[in-house]
Formats: sequence, C-alpha cells, structure tokens
Amino acid sequence: MTHFYTCGFRTIVLMIFACTLGGCTSSWKPAESTRPRTESVVVDHQTEGTHRRLEVRDDVWYQLSGTTLLAIDGSGRTISRTQLALPGTSPSASDLIVMDDEIVVLLGDAEIVRLDRSSPWRPIEVDRIDGQDLGFWPTSLTHWEGEVIALGQGAARTLDGGLVVRSDGEVVTSLVEDGGRLLFVSGRRIHRRAGGEYLGTASLLEVAEPHRNLPDGALLFTRHERAGSLIGFLGADCRELDTEKWTTAVTGTILRVRQQDGQILVVSDTGLGVFRLTGSGLIREWWKPLEGVQDADWLDSNHLVVAGTFGRGIVPLGAVDPITSAVHWTAAPAGLLRAGSDGERLIAESAHGRWAYQIGQNAIQIDESDMPLPPPATKASVLGWSIEINNEGQAVLETPAGPETFSPPGGGRFSCVASSEDAFWLGHDRGILLLMLAGIDKDSFEARQLAVLIDGPVICIEPLMLGGGVAYASEHGGFGVIREVY
Repeated sequence: MTHFYTCGFRTIVLMIFACTLGGCTSSWKPAESTRPRTESVVVDHQTEGTHRRLEVRDDVWYQLSGTTLLAIDGSGRTISRTQLALPGTSPSASDLIVMDDEIVVLLGDAEIVRLDRSSPWRPIEVDRIDGQDLGFWPTSLTHWEGEVIALGQGAARTLDGGLVVRSDGEVVTSLVEDGGRLLFVSGRRIHRRAGGEYLGTASLLEVAEPHRNLPDGALLFTRHERAGSLIGFLGADCRELDTEKWTTAVTGTILRVRQQDGQILVVSDTGLGVFRLTGSGLIREWWKPLEGVQDADWLDSNHLVVAGTFGRGIVPLGAVDPITSAVHWTAAPAGLLRAGSDGERLIAESAHGRWAYQIGQNAIQIDESDMPLPPPATKASVLGWSIEINNEGQAVLETPAGPETFSPPGGGRFSCVASSEDAFWLGHDRGILLLMLAGIDKDSFEARQLAVLIDGPVICIEPLMLGGGVAYASEHGGFGVIREVY
C-alpha cells in the first residue's frame, strides 16, 4: 500500500514513494543480492526534543513535545502522554488552544487535532482536520466567540473552513474583537474586517486586560523590529498611547505575551521577562536571557512553567538563573548544533551542554568536551554511485548515465548524508530521505525514495552496525533510530 503525508505546500510520499529521479534509469545493473527488498522505513526509537507551545489551565500544564501532548501536574510530574501522530509520519505540534471542554492542536502546517477535555488529565482525540480541507495551510491558532480559529496565509478560518477574515496575501497573525470591531493583523498592519481599513502597526495584538492606569478599549501590542521588538499599549484608535511611558523595547523577537493581574509575561527568542503596569507606565520587573526558550506561562503567582530547546521546567518568578534555580527541571536533547559518532554512541552539542545517545536508549548529558565534533558529511559513495550536497542544499547523484540533481521532499535543504549497503540516507530540514539503489529485476534499475518526518534540521546520520537502518541527531528532534522494514 502507498501512504502519503501532507508537508508544506504539497503532498509527498511517506512510506513507499517509488520514482525515477528525473528519468534516472540506466542499463547499468548492480550485483544481485539476496538482501530482501526494503518496503518502508519507520522511526523505531526517538528521544524528546524541543518543547514548544504550552498552556496552564485548571492546574494542568499542557505541553507540546514533538507529536505528543503532555499533561503535567504542579510538581512537574507527567500524568499522561497523548500521541497525536505516529513518529515519523507528521510534522511536530506547533500550537495549541485550551478551551473549557476541548483542546485543539496544530501539527506543523498540515493537520489540526481536536481532543475532548472532559477528563482534563487524559484528553481524548475526537477529530482530525486536514489543512487542505480548510482551503489553506494554517500557521497558528486563536479563539474568537468561543470558537477556535485557524490563522494562516491570506486568511483566518473556522475549523469547518468558514472564512472569518481575508488578508492581502500576508499571514494573519492575530484576530481580536474590541468594541464591536473585529480587528486582524497581517504583514505588521492592523486592519478592521469591515472594509479592510488600515488602522496601525503591530506583529501581535491582544485586548488589554482592564487596569486602572489604562483607558477603556486599550490594546496590548508587540511589533518586531530589525534590532529587536517593542511591546506596549495602543488606544482604541490603534495608535500608541505614549511611546515613552507605555512602549518599551525587548531584545530578540517576541514569541508570546500573557497578561495576569497587572503583569505581562514576555517570551522572546532570547529571554524571558515580566513587566508591570504602574502609574509611571510599563516597568520591567525581571528579565533573564534564556537561549532557546519557546513558551512560558504562570503556574501560580510565584512560579512560571517554561519550555524550549532545553526541555521544560518550573521556575520561581524573579530567579537569578531560570535553569539552576528551577523547582523542577526535565532536560531534553534539543537545540543540537553539531554531532558525531565515537563508534558506540552519537555525541551532540547544544547551547546547554553535550549529550550522548546509546542506540535505543534515553540520551544523557555528559561532561566530555574533548571529543571533536566534525562538520556533517556532505559526500558518500556506494555500489559505484556517489552523491554530494551542493552549496544550494541540493543533492547531486552521480549515476552511470550522468548526474541527477534533486531537492528534499517538501522543500528546504539537505544537510548531511551517509551510505549503507545499497542506499544513501539524506538528512534535511524536515526529516530523512532514503534513496535505495538496489536492482528491481535483471533488466531494469530504479532508484526509490522512502521518507520519514523528523523535527529538523537533521545534523548527523550514522548507519547501524548491524545494518537495516541508521541513528540520527537532529536540531529540534533530538536523537533516534530509523529501521528498514522488509
């Protein structure tokens, strides 16, 4: 059977996508082998990787990690794990919305999963929506009038495909209702749905919680600039209230803001901080650099939950160092920058230290810093064929009939390559591609592609000593093993 997955702007083959690469056939025949034909490739084992969106609701900490939804209690203990897709078959979960009775999760830009929340600690999947059925590829989620809304390129839509707003082609990043008006943000511009009138500038927009120091109808905004971001408040006319008093700069790109009791929790890609509304304006109370942070929320008035390339943890508000001061911390091998093999393990380095992965086991943090980690291999040879990744991130396959050039499925760049008995394994931004070079019969030859999705980019691939698969290290997907199925 042929299986497909949706990836980016196209549908590509997941398990048994057989093709000739641009007519890559040849009269050359490899030596016949008794090795069985590989029918598919599967993810046999994987560690946790980057932790992305999270939300605390009714004392439950919901956390996205890969294609898994975790339900975690106030001590950091994982109560349940809900697998949203089989490993290797879907992009990682990228956004979630928690409502009173349901949870909605976005898997990459391809699929939306709805879960019943009647039992908050053990949500149950009830529906799946393909992005194609919505008429566009969603990039984030929000809610409006008690309903979850998908935001994406050129539009915002309900989960049954109904059009809420349409932009001029830019990605819609925010949707808010204020004073009887429905406003949306696209391309850093605030528009009114009725008539599409341009009102002001922002990257993200929320209705400000009522506060004695703010006028009625105030809006909380962030705006991405070249040298960082701005956060502040707009009036009902979508103009900044006071650029000196109510607008302030933040390093990096702001990913998330949350309001609570006159405080604003700010998550940027460079750090984490809390700002307070005062009679003197918006005042920074606490700011700490934290490389790789993806999201945060209040657990209670004195503690935050945080997630990112480092894993996840519970941090006291105002901590001198969020990681060393954490009340609870679960480290994860993510944000991996370089990796290599010492013959027995894969070793990888991140901004938060080094990790070692023994095949099929959990990764562990290590103190070894003397082992050099080589750049990823970009060339390989097998059976008289060779392959090389060029400067554009394409793979150039040298065949007896001449060179063939191809790109990763779904776009992006190839980053590393390894060879096994009769195949090339190519790591790229979204996973691993297996290029089989085995003979199909005595009179023809065909190069077949088999693929799995991994939260990439994949930075290292090592064939297993016993054959039939590879181990990998990936920037956001951690470590894992891919096996051939015959």
